[in-house]
Order: sequence, then C-alpha cells, then structure tokens
Amino acid sequence: MMPGREMSSAPQVITGGSNLARVVEAAAAAPLLAVDVEGNGLFAYRSRLCTVQLAWQQDGETHIAIVDTLALDPAPLRALLSAEGPIKVLHDFTFDIKLLAEAGIVLANLRDTSVLARMLGRKSTGLASLLSSELGLVVPKELQQHDWSRRPLRPVELEYLATDVRHLAALYEKLSAHARSLDIEEEVIAECEFKYDAALAPPRERRPAYLRIKGAESLDGPSLAVLRRLVEEREQLAALWDQPPFKVVGNDVLLWLAQRKPATVRELESAPRGISERLLNVAPRFVGAILAGQADGSVPPGEWSNGARPDRALLAARRSREKRLSNWRRKEAAARGVDEQVVLPGHCLAELVALETNAADAIARVKGMGPRRIARYGAILSTLLADAPLHGSTGDANPESESPR
Repeated sequence: MMPGREMSSAPQVITGGSNLARVVEAAAAAPLLAVDVEGNGLFAYRSRLCTVQLAWQQDGETHIAIVDTLALDPAPLRALLSAEGPIKVLHDFTFDIKLLAEAGIVLANLRDTSVLARMLGRKSTGLASLLSSELGLVVPKELQQHDWSRRPLRPVELEYLATDVRHLAALYEKLSAHARSLDIEEEVIAECEFKYDAALAPPRERRPAYLRIKGAESLDGPSLAVLRRLVEEREQLAALWDQPPFKVVGNDVLLWLAQRKPATVRELESAPRGISERLLNVAPRFVGAILAGQADGSVPPGEWSNGARPDRALLAARRSREKRLSNWRRKEAAARGVDEQVVLPGHCLAELVALETNAADAIARVKGMGPRRIARYGAILSTLLADAPLHGSTGDANPESESPR
C-alpha cells in the first residue's frame, strides 16, 4: 500500500462530551496524533476556535475525529494535547498554538511538517504542495478562507477538515526518514522549539497600529494625528460589528482620509473607493475622528519619530559580518549536502550579525541555535564574528538590509 493511502474510516463529528471522552481515550493510546484547528479570524473581530481535527492509527486504520468546539467545551482535550500526550504532528503550527492557547489549551510535544520540509530544502512547503510532491495526493484548497463558525457543517466541509489531518502522519514519516538519512533531526527539533517559543512570545512589534499602516511614514505630524484617531474609530466599529478591522474599512481609505481630512459627511463621501453603504451610515463618526485628530495637532510624545539611522561604520560592519556568515553557511551546507537553514537558520544569522561581541556565551544565547549547532559551530562562529565590536548606534539598531532567510 502506498504511503498516504492507508485505510481510513469516515470522520466522526464530535458534538457531545461522552463521545469526546471516547475519542480522547482512543487517541491517547496512539504513538502519533495528527492535529489541525480552524477558526473564524477572517470573519470576526476576535478569532474563535471552531473545530479541532484529530487523526490517529488504531488497528491498522486511520481514525479521524472533528471536534465541534462551538458545540462543546474543548477542555477535555487538554491532557491529550499536552506534553504528556502522544507526539503531535501539525503543519505550520503557529496559528494552531495561538488559537488553542486562547481556548485554554497548551499544545506541546510537537512536530511540524512545514519545518521539516523547509530544513530539507523543499521549495514549496504548503500542505497541499507537499502532499502532492511527497505522496502524490491532490487535495482540495477551495475552503482555505471559509467561515468555520457556520453551522451545520456540510459534507464537503467535513471532508475538507478531515483531509487536513488524514495524511499528515504519512507525510511526517516520509520527511522524517529523509531527515534521518541526512542526520539533521536535532536541528529540526531545535527549529520547532524556536518556532514554538516565538509563537507564544509577546509581539516584537511595539508600534501603535496606525504607525504600521503602509504609507504612514510619509505623513506629517497633523496627518498622523488624524490617522491615529481614524484607526481608533475603526477598531471600535470592528468590535461593535464583530468584524476584522480590515473589513470595516481598508488601510488605503484611512490613509486617504488622513491626507485629505474631509470635514463633513458630504466631503467624506467623495473618497474614491472603499466607502461602503454601511460605512456611510456611521460617516459622522469618522468625520468626528478627523476633527478630533486635527484638534490633537500631533501624536502623543514618544509614539513616533523618524529616528536616526545607525552610523555608516556600524552598518558597514554589519554588512561585512552578514556577508562573511552567509558565505560560510553556503559553503558548509554544500559540504554537508544539506540546506543552508540546517547549518544556520536565517533568524539565527540575523541575531549573530547584531551581536556586539563574539564571546561563546553570547553566541550560545542566540535563540534557536540548539545544542548541536553550538557544539559543532560555536568556535568557528566566534572566529567569523571577531571583527570590530558593533558599538556606536545612534538610533534604530536594525540593519538597512532585510533579515536573511
């Protein structure tokens, strides 16, 4: 029997506590558990956990359960999905971890097929692409942006949900066999651990939402003050209407309003695009936000500044380090016959470039390095970083170039 074409029972839809208890008991006995979740983040102000899909092997057959978390409390899944439960296989688990955490469930003891594929140098790492290239399976993709809070779940939707987990174990086993043949399993685990910590860490982006809008950097102070008020108003309406903010009004429209500053509803109606009929019904609120921003005159102190760039010597030193590390990484990957990400993930390379020292303990503290890389490459990395200390920044410490892949 070809990998990925094992016998599979019809998926169970779990809407009651007693059925969920039986699923938990059966799945807990399996050595490997495929997991996926769905939410309604494209259709609600705050994404809500809508389904949890589980697949496991039992008596030579793949069993699939679709837990309707809108119909029952998912709390009984906590032990199964914790570190004490079986190994969980997911594909790109960042979203799943966050959504389950918001529902009070800590997902642990994980393996990620997208990380495996990336570390193996696969060019396309989406689930559908990998199932096609690795297992010869074609799976539907038309429901990727479906509203999973809609009930009842139709047969086509249930089949789509089941497909997301039905072949994950077979995919994981094939990719893992390749990773074992290259002796890179420890690096894969280190990358999964880094991804897990990054998913649950507080967001690194600390700028207010209005400053994250593309084009905001070109606005003057008074226009930024208006944009700030408009974003606040959009957020309030999104919460009121239970919609994602981008569905209330787009960033491009807010930017246009901040630049033109229409002072009346009639003037606001002249916006070239994006003003829906529903939005016109609350147009006075946006006009009020514009007037309030004009009264502010500027944004709160400390929220916005152009910031001085690092001095040229510092930028040059960073570029030199990045080039030196990248060249070494490329040659080492070729010598080992592995992908460059195995030798040094892009996020590790970026952190190493920014270090102010080449001390071994500082290199060891770089997140995602993992014990094996430190033991194997710690000394050579220290040598590669042994240039002039990176001191003297006069502002934002980010290099001009994008972070390496």
